[in-house]
Amino acid sequence: MKIQLKPVAMALFAAGIAGAAHAETVRFATFNASLNRDASGQLLSDLANPLATGVTQAVANRIQQAHNVAEIAQRVNADVLLVNEFDFDLNGTPTASSAPSALGYSSESARLFQQNFLSAGHGNAVRGLTSGIAYAYRYTPNTNTGLASGFDLNNNGAVSGGDDAFGFGNFGGQFGFTIYSKYEIVAVRSFQTFLWKDMPNNLLTNDPTGNKLNSFYSPDEIAALRLSSKNHVDLTVRINGQDVHFLTAHPTPPTFDGAEDRNGKRNHDEIRFWADYVAGASYIYDDQGGTGGLASGAKFVIAGDYNADPLDGDSFKGTVAGQQYNAIGQLLDNPLVNTTLTPSAPGGLDAKTHPSNNGTANLSHVGDPTQDTADFSDSAPGNLRVDYVLPSANLDMTGAGIFWPVDPDRNAPNTTGDVYDLVGNFRDQGLYANYPSSDHKAVWVDVTVVPEPETYAMLLAGLGLIGFAARRRG
Repeated sequence: MKIQLKPVAMALFAAGIAGAAHAETVRFATFNASLNRDASGQLLSDLANPLATGVTQAVANRIQQAHNVAEIAQRVNADVLLVNEFDFDLNGTPTASSAPSALGYSSESARLFQQNFLSAGHGNAVRGLTSGIAYAYRYTPNTNTGLASGFDLNNNGAVSGGDDAFGFGNFGGQFGFTIYSKYEIVAVRSFQTFLWKDMPNNLLTNDPTGNKLNSFYSPDEIAALRLSSKNHVDLTVRINGQDVHFLTAHPTPPTFDGAEDRNGKRNHDEIRFWADYVAGASYIYDDQGGTGGLASGAKFVIAGDYNADPLDGDSFKGTVAGQQYNAIGQLLDNPLVNTTLTPSAPGGLDAKTHPSNNGTANLSHVGDPTQDTADFSDSAPGNLRVDYVLPSANLDMTGAGIFWPVDPDRNAPNTTGDVYDLVGNFRDQGLYANYPSSDHKAVWVDVTVVPEPETYAMLLAGLGLIGFAARRRG
């Protein structure tokens, strides 16, 4: 039997090929969800009991908080989601170690959160119902938080407690993070064990202000200190035939230290790590034995709670070409990063003037409150922009936002059922675990991912071969 592709059929086939090559809009999000717990194993037990059966009111409040976090995630509906402050476990055993998590590893807590919370619908008649959200891929990296260093890192005369861990944590795995993705995760690089001293011109030993940490840390401590307070992780996500590097981290807050500013300097260099990585720095090595940063032209999205505001707060101040900047400026002012859209929400402005704001920090801030992502103490440091989703300059942004709704009735209790009840406000009383969800807000960015020219060439070549074969048979 002869087969001949008529012009109309060829046109339809070509249209199908073109459709397959269209740009795909992908939503990346970060959410410091405050799903850390005060004791080892609590997150596991909370997530295993979504109906809060047979528990105290305090435990029921924690479980309700997890439901609220899940509902926010459903309303944001990200395709790729980083969840900061999510306690780590190894196959159901709370812990932390220096062993890198294998590609495809999901902690038991991450699995339970998907099964019992993300997959279940939420909401009510007032704010509307949400449907469950399914992520086919997960990754939970190991973490430095709560992992004993063996040194007296806070110089209090004793080797014990969270301050003496490689990253602050009162037990192994506290304050870790996990990633959910609707797209396949095809590769992973982690940098948990990268030593701070191995970053050229680091602030551990090269503080240009002269306030050096050499007199605070011993030589043995300097030789052992890790840069990442949790982990820095590069997850390669395959989207529309392309690889996009999802660069995730959660640098230490630049506070809770002394005049030496050890945490401020570490925060600065943790942020700098990604600036060097996307520029292809050769000094970098990973936990898997690889070296170097990203290749030129690689597509990436940097995400996480970076504990650094561009204008306000306590970030370490650096200087480039005579201009002073806060630590996050290393990314926001980076030509490799796309900052054409800045996520915003009216809830930040509402929180600045909310009656529960009984401090003065917010009133002294110079940053745009609609761009704030965290509802901190009103006395200090006030609300800040600390959570970021930053695509590479070769990815187009089509949208951005923060999940921070406005309080519709400041005189009403936070139990009216409206969407504001999911976030609340600092110092409001009667909220689940002080906040209904977290002091941080979910932040998202939409980007378009299109096939590379090579992909188009392959598709067109295939179309040409089919046309040639049809003519040969005609």
